[in-house]
Parts: sequence; structure tokens; C-alpha cells
Amino acid sequence: YQPFLIEGTDSRGIDVAYLVRSDRATVEGAANYPAPDGLTSRPPLLITVTLHLESGDRTVYVLNNHFTSMSAGEKPTEPRRKAQAAWNVSLAEQILAREPQAHVVVLGDLNSFSDSPPLDVLRQAGLRHVYEFVEPDHPYSYIFQGVSETLDHILLTPGLYDHLVRVEALHSNADYPPPIPDDPSAQGMSDHDPIIALFSFK
Repeated sequence: YQPFLIEGTDSRGIDVAYLVRSDRATVEGAANYPAPDGLTSRPPLLITVTLHLESGDRTVYVLNNHFTSMSAGEKPTEPRRKAQAAWNVSLAEQILAREPQAHVVVLGDLNSFSDSPPLDVLRQAGLRHVYEFVEPDHPYSYIFQGVSETLDHILLTPGLYDHLVRVEALHSNADYPPPIPDDPSAQGMSDHDPIIALFSFK
């Protein structure tokens, strides 16, 4: 696995990054895109990846995000997340202007519920949420005060959504207490569960 990380300006040192299987994919480029006016302390990290598949090479553009937290309250922080979603839309539109059939992914800890305005901004731009594939059973990825929530999301351009074959949450974190020091197991290493999306290009 090959790591890709570009430091942002978050005061807590939080960044977004990738691990890419270098035997199955070639990363053509990686760059972060800070929004104007300091909107993103954790800028979207865009990688362009050529996947080496049995059916031939496919190029995918992935925008990885960590939107503003709801710690100061959902409503007070919502305008900022909406603006961050709109910034992702503008980046995706730039890609699609050059390559109308491009496979574009917007994903990450968007700190927003599935039916919230920031997600609506992305959907209204034509992106499709992978949770549509498992309607109405949205997998949870986070537990807050005993309530299971969906804060982590993957949205796709329609052409890529058509290749979707499976969606699930890997419940390896949210259901477990914080890890015990020196515990080598993978359970509870984060407070969020990863969302898994599988595609077929046969």
C-alpha cells in the first residue's frame, strides 16, 4: 500500500489521506484544494487513479474530505458544511468539463446526516449516494450518546454508480470501546466505521 497525504492547516493536525494498492493501481496525481477565505482547514484531497482491471484500465478521480464538525451544534455549523459541499461540486464540475464521462467520487467524514442540506448540495449536482443501493437500510458509521448515525458518505457520478455491486459498513470501531493501550487488535482504533463500496467493470 502506498500512502498519499498532504498536510492541511487544521489546528488539531487532522488531515485526509489515502492508502492505494500500488500493485493494482497507479496514482497519476495528488493535490489538495483549499477553498477560498479559509473555508477548509482540511482541504479536499484529490487523487487521480488509474485502476488496472481485467477488463482494461479505468481512471477514477477521488475527492477525500473531512467537513467541519457539528461540535458547536448542527444548525450553527451547517452553512459552513454546505459551502464545503459546494466547493466539492465546483471541483467535480471542473473535472467533468474536461472529461464529461469521468468517474468522480466525493467521499469522507462529511459530519452530516444523509438527509441534511450539505448532502442535498451534492445530490443536486447530480452525484448519487451509495446508500441508494441499500435503501432504506442505511448502514451506520458512528455512535453518539448511544444513537447510531451516518456521518460518513460516498457519492458518485452516475456512470460510476451504474457499476456499484455492494455497499456495507465494516463495523470494527463504533461498536467497540476505545482501544486498550498496547492492544494489537484493529477493533476500536477509530470512532468511525469505514464504508465499503464495491464495483464491477466486467
